[in-house]
Amino acid sequence: MNRRDFTSMVTAGALLTSASSMLNAAETASSSAKAKPAKVDRAHRKEWARQHFRGFENIFLPSYQPDGSLDEQGIRRDVRQSIAHGFFSTFVGAGAGNIADRQRLIDIVTDEAGGKIAVSTSGFGAPTDAVKWLQYCESRGVQHALVGLPRQGVMSEDQLYQHVATIAEGVNMGLVLYAVDGEAFRHLHPSNVPFGLFNRLADIPNVVAMKVMTTLDLANTMALYELLGDRLTIGTVNFSFTPMLVKHYKMQWSGAWTVEALQSPEKPYFVEMLKLLQQDKFDEAMKLYWKVTPAIKALLALMTPLLPKGLHPWPHLKFYQWAVGGNGGLVGPKMTDMGHEFVLKREERESFRNAYRAMGIEPAMNDEEFVVGRAAYARGLRAKDVLPNPMWEA
Repeated sequence: MNRRDFTSMVTAGALLTSASSMLNAAETASSSAKAKPAKVDRAHRKEWARQHFRGFENIFLPSYQPDGSLDEQGIRRDVRQSIAHGFFSTFVGAGAGNIADRQRLIDIVTDEAGGKIAVSTSGFGAPTDAVKWLQYCESRGVQHALVGLPRQGVMSEDQLYQHVATIAEGVNMGLVLYAVDGEAFRHLHPSNVPFGLFNRLADIPNVVAMKVMTTLDLANTMALYELLGDRLTIGTVNFSFTPMLVKHYKMQWSGAWTVEALQSPEKPYFVEMLKLLQQDKFDEAMKLYWKVTPAIKALLALMTPLLPKGLHPWPHLKFYQWAVGGNGGLVGPKMTDMGHEFVLKREERESFRNAYRAMGIEPAMNDEEFVVGRAAYARGLRAKDVLPNPMWEA
């Protein structure tokens, strides 16, 4: 069916009437009541994505204890927070470097999610490694994964196609392509967006969606919708494009990014805004967009220089989540990105807090609690037990 004939979609779940009560309910839900996602075969994954990719997907960042082990209490808190925010999915694709920790993290997140929120992951690396990892995740109930194209070296279109096709053939889950800015694929297309390759990949049955990076311009974003919108469920993470893309292309999802930078569970501005846009309530939606403009500017100032290089300042993103109720905790050297260490500075923390205040959200203030994480702080851990840390500036 043609993309212009798609029916208007609404975000996953009803608008939160009481975010805090939802969080409390999630905390007390018993394991026996947790539902498992229904199994969907590869041939029906595209329609499945049309039905289920509705709303926002956040980035799930793991919490650690001082000995380097995962902090299960903190992780479970952040799953409950993701549910309370009203997200349809949480993306577990960063941190927990060794395979045992990665598997343990997926086990904890999927158990706590219990069918209340989808869980996704990434399928990066060599195809054989990606398939092995995704098969494990699939066995735990993960139903979709972001699959990026290799950026190292110069690969032909056929080589890149085979890379993704091999992963797709090895799993049943839905795969999400990633359209990025930069230079890695300019030999395939002057825009750096390999349109011909994406056009071929979109025909694979369980290649179901595409995430369009923040810094990809409007012309190329629209070209992706025109070429692929009848086969892939496309979502951009460029906030300024959202009203236009919902109105003209019926955009129904966006992920994965730090949505917590623009809202809190009690004031889920961006979740509400998307819902209003999808209900053709443009004026009401734009009032919310303008309300979060200070936070948009702060987040873009942080991320825009880094994203074309594929870099993410994990401590800063973790701080955003903690500031509105998440567990927090310094992500530590395990969370360097391609060898880069990002120092979370005092002036940056104050800038983020000021952006929250400008949109009527009072952020958390106890930096010591952030440093160790809420769960560990409640257990008696203090900053002296984990500092100094190369990612923190007092």
